Amino acid sequence: MSAIEIFTVPRNYRPQKLLASIVKAGPVVVYGFTVYNTKASAQYLNVFEADALPGDGSVPIFSWPLAANNGVGFSYMPNGCRFGAGLVLCNSSTDSAKTIGSADCLFDVQYDELD
Repeated sequence: MSAIEIFTVPRNYRPQKLLASIVKAGPVVVYGFTVYNTKASAQYLNVFEADALPGDGSVPIFSWPLAANNGVGFSYMPNGCRFGAGLVLCNSSTDSAKTIGSADCLFDVQYDELD
């Protein structure tokens, strides 16, 4: 008997509405994500490994500048990146610590949940 491999498509968290943050609690493997800043001025994307939105002043894993009316995409392909606690993406007026802004970003995340 031969083994049958099953390939699944990663889940896609796409709320299709403007948000200030997105939280995917629990262990996940993230394959990539995009963030679009609809604001008429620049701000930052803060990335956290967490199961809830951290408080203002929390230091992100990394931060990335979001130009006005512009987007950015990240890829962890082909194997993905494991976030043990979960993944939190949010906008911020500062890069080195979270200072959440208004609901003016679109988020799209491709991930698989882990048991």
